[in-house]
Amino acid sequence: MESFSGESRHLIDRLRALGIGEIIELPQIAVMGDTSSGKSSVLSAISGITFPSSDLLTTRCPTQLILSNAPSLSGTVRLVRFQRPDESQSPKTITSLEEVTESIESLTQQLVDEGQVISDDAIEITMQGPKFPNLTLLDLPGLVRTVRDDEDPAMIGRVRTLVQRYLTQSRTIILAVVPANVDMHNTEIMQAAEEADPLGTRTISIITKPDLIDDGAEAAVRDLLLNITKRRRLGYHMVKCRGQRALANGVSIDEGRAAEKTYFATHPVWSAVDPSLVGSDRLAHKLSLLLVEAIAAAMPAVFAEIDAQTKTCKAGLLALGHPMNTPAARRLCYMEHVRTVADRIEDALIGNYVGDFFYDGSVDNRLRAQLRELDTKFQESIAALSEVASKTIDRSSQAPAIGDFVEVDATNTNTWKLEKVTNVSFPQICSSITDEWTTNWRHLPELDLADLKALMLQSRGDELSLFLSYPTFANVIRQRYVSKWRSPVMAFHRGYKSLLHDFVGRAIASTGATYLVQSHLTRVASDVIELVADEALDELNRVLETENRPYTLSHELYDAFMQLRMQPLLDGLKALGGVEDNVSMGAVLALLKAHSGMMHGTNDDQQVRELHMAIMAYIRVASMRFTDAVPILLQSRFLKPFIETFRERLVTSEGTDDLLQRILVDSVADVFTREKLSEKLFALEKAKAEIGLPTAI
Repeated sequence: MESFSGESRHLIDRLRALGIGEIIELPQIAVMGDTSSGKSSVLSAISGITFPSSDLLTTRCPTQLILSNAPSLSGTVRLVRFQRPDESQSPKTITSLEEVTESIESLTQQLVDEGQVISDDAIEITMQGPKFPNLTLLDLPGLVRTVRDDEDPAMIGRVRTLVQRYLTQSRTIILAVVPANVDMHNTEIMQAAEEADPLGTRTISIITKPDLIDDGAEAAVRDLLLNITKRRRLGYHMVKCRGQRALANGVSIDEGRAAEKTYFATHPVWSAVDPSLVGSDRLAHKLSLLLVEAIAAAMPAVFAEIDAQTKTCKAGLLALGHPMNTPAARRLCYMEHVRTVADRIEDALIGNYVGDFFYDGSVDNRLRAQLRELDTKFQESIAALSEVASKTIDRSSQAPAIGDFVEVDATNTNTWKLEKVTNVSFPQICSSITDEWTTNWRHLPELDLADLKALMLQSRGDELSLFLSYPTFANVIRQRYVSKWRSPVMAFHRGYKSLLHDFVGRAIASTGATYLVQSHLTRVASDVIELVADEALDELNRVLETENRPYTLSHELYDAFMQLRMQPLLDGLKALGGVEDNVSMGAVLALLKAHSGMMHGTNDDQQVRELHMAIMAYIRVASMRFTDAVPILLQSRFLKPFIETFRERLVTSEGTDDLLQRILVDSVADVFTREKLSEKLFALEKAKAEIGLPTAI
């Protein structure tokens, strides 16, 4: 079992050395913590390696510690470039622990000299020796909240980004180092670990500096250590490593370990807890077991992902296709892009939203639905501009005469009845309903048509006021309504044009074609959109011009007109009768006169009333017809011609062999992608070969 565990760990280390860790998440233990948390001291206590303590040479990049127990000391150190394996250094042979420290300092200084305040490159330390545990650890730079005046503030974000990259990897065990003398739950590393691993299934917290806890405050830390306060699957562990004073006094790592054992054995609180929860030696043993467990759990999935990534690489190389060096290859590639764009446009225009393109989550590609929203807004705009004002004249300050008919609410229940005025003491009256004085009365409503009357008089021709003049009616319709429709029609046209233009751009981008091909398709699309949009605009102007001459054969016009003329009278008669059908003939006559206009007014007043009702009836019919006609026109004279013309041009005048030779060339990006895929495939194939070795069985 021990042999199997060791070989499994070494296999993962070899896969990481091949760069597989940049492709697939590999099981690992990552040591993380805030600055001054004691992280470096923990690593020194576990490994026996002294890490640089200079402020200028603290951890500035990931450091991979690959430790193995062996009879004699040996090892290597090298700098591994992130995503640039060909630039990585050759391993430097190490024969002493002092050389390890010197190499770390040298490589860190190299990164500083290169201007890398915080680097994604990694220092890889591979060591074997009699005092090493069988353990692989990844040390990350400490999280910082502030920087010195001579330091770049950007390093705060760079460290967080680097740490976050490992925190979010589901196969990374988070070794969160926190000092015991602070509010541990509010440390940045604990908050970050909580966010990345909310269930605590892969986080083990290492409590450092227990000697700095205030006397009497150990109980809270003890409850945390015993996994009582904040329960975690992997629990907690406490260590006491060399502090700054010990380092300054030259206390060695071995002496520090001995002092730690004495501290935990004699402390009145910590000596009483489970010994497996304290001490650097037990921590190293615990981490070795955790790593073996994590590797065993992850290996089947890692192997499966290597196989899947291999297939993906091969598919990617296949998708790049052959070099664009023949007319046939260029046309085959070009027509595939043309079909993709045209099909997506046609599907979008009919609302056939099939495929990931329409549901990519970043932008709404459901074009027909967006056009329908424009249709609705256009309809609402025309409806608002087609509303015929029907306000009444305010005669509340005018006293009625005895014998006039007014509406009275005798019961104060908002139930109005038409009654004759029998006495007046304005604003009070007496009516035939009651002999009591009341102010709860109102004149019969009379429309305020002064503005319309003025417009009618300005627009009329040589006709009698007895008849409703068509020219006068047409002039009013043009000036008051149709002239105002132009603005929303133009906005509607621009909206259709903008939505189509933007959608076509996204459809072209979705092909993944080269820049030159996309530019060509975009240019052709823009030209065709402008062409058919101008033609559609001419049609819209003709429709608007037609609406300047009111006309309809719809029977709805007469029905609407008669309803407007008669319905108020019918409603008045119905209200007049109430529930008893006992109606005053005088009230009926007064109601008829009021609705016919006989009670007051001139011939012009009568004509403007008729004109008002005619306008209401016609606008109701015309606006509904218009709001249907315009979207239909844009569909038939803009959208449909666009896709037909666009497709035809792309395969004829805009798809010649000479043109395709200019736009379909092997781009630098394709060459780069092919190279990267080939490198990735090479690493994956080597990884598969490693997995197939007998030691990996």
